[in-house]
Amino acid sequence: MRGGGTHFRRLRPAEVSLREGEILILESHHDVGFEMDLGVWPFRKICWVAVGKGHLEGQTGSTPIAKDDFLLIPSAWPHRFTDDPKEPLTLVILCLSDRLFLHDEVEWGELWNTAISRNEVGVALRACTAFHRGGLIEILRSCLREQSRRRRGWRTILKSSVGDLLTRLARGECEAETERSLSSERAVAGAIDYLDEIPYMPHRIEDMATKCGLSPRRFTELFKKLSGETFNRYVTRKRIEYSRERLKETGHILYACYESGFNDVAYFYRVFKKQTGLTPGQYLKSERG
Repeated sequence: MRGGGTHFRRLRPAEVSLREGEILILESHHDVGFEMDLGVWPFRKICWVAVGKGHLEGQTGSTPIAKDDFLLIPSAWPHRFTDDPKEPLTLVILCLSDRLFLHDEVEWGELWNTAISRNEVGVALRACTAFHRGGLIEILRSCLREQSRRRRGWRTILKSSVGDLLTRLARGECEAETERSLSSERAVAGAIDYLDEIPYMPHRIEDMATKCGLSPRRFTELFKKLSGETFNRYVTRKRIEYSRERLKETGHILYACYESGFNDVAYFYRVFKKQTGLTPGQYLKSERG
């Protein structure tokens, strides 16, 4: 199911046997002449079109699909893939046992239903921005790596990754193609939203630019245009805002420092006072009255 040579390309679909509560991810590299019968499978699928183009044929008709489309396919939903003979498909398919949604992870069922209710079943979805697309694809690549290496805890990581993926889909990071735009500015706007949610994590301009499909230089230009600040200044300001929340909640200065993503206490004190006009200790006293 993995590999790069022509002998790894398929003329027929892979046979997948999924046990209850199991997760499996596979790569399906289609050769010219690939054929698939209309059928049903007893598990749900999240598909990413990694290469090529073709159609997903289902109960309600045929949907064109192309590189970087995402598909949500319920269990027992009749479908098949057909390829453009000039550009055969490579699909990354995450296969999910129904039991995961009924017993093991109850919230997964709610997330799946929310994600799938946004659009007609079988419709091709696109990430809202290049930034969101990069995040979704990295989750699938991580699942492939973990399943391939099978190091201790790999099944747990797969479960965690699936939960992350379902959450992103339920929150609307993918939309029907007619509704989305992959402009550079929208990609950077998505990156800014991401920073707002988790400012305490390590963030590098190079990594963020890659997820947006931009060069670091272009990313920084658009970031300043949209936010009014440089990347580093924006992240620092958001971290201080977060540290103020943690200070009010815990009353612990060092804990708030490290929890906000600062590794240097002296630097934390310096930027905190510059931004608030108070030291962390003075801030705590002012909040306590």
